[in-house]
Amino acid sequence: MRLLLILISIFILSGCENKTKVLKDIPNTKVENEKAKAIFQRCQRCHGMKAEIAALTKSDIIAHYSKKDLIEALTLYQKGKRDRHRFGYLMKGIIVDLSSDDIRVLADYISKIEEKN
Repeated sequence: MRLLLILISIFILSGCENKTKVLKDIPNTKVENEKAKAIFQRCQRCHGMKAEIAALTKSDIIAHYSKKDLIEALTLYQKGKRDRHRFGYLMKGIIVDLSSDDIRVLADYISKIEEKN
């Protein structure tokens, strides 16, 4: 009987564990888009006005990246853990002062840049 109660308790409690909530992808507000537009000016020299250029003819066209992929790439560049096409040092210098919120806002802006133009 005790064993049965223990098993039932484990079964019930296993359903009560905290589940990780998946946050919905929230788009930028108007203010965040203006902030992202200002930050994106740093990127335009190499990636083009609409992020449509392969930087120095070697990188990927970042306008095709998803928000998630952009956040991951920018974060890794910022931490010095990404060096695609030997641009790691250059990219780190350009984005070193951005906060994680700045990166999120910039990534959202770039991922939707084709829709805007």
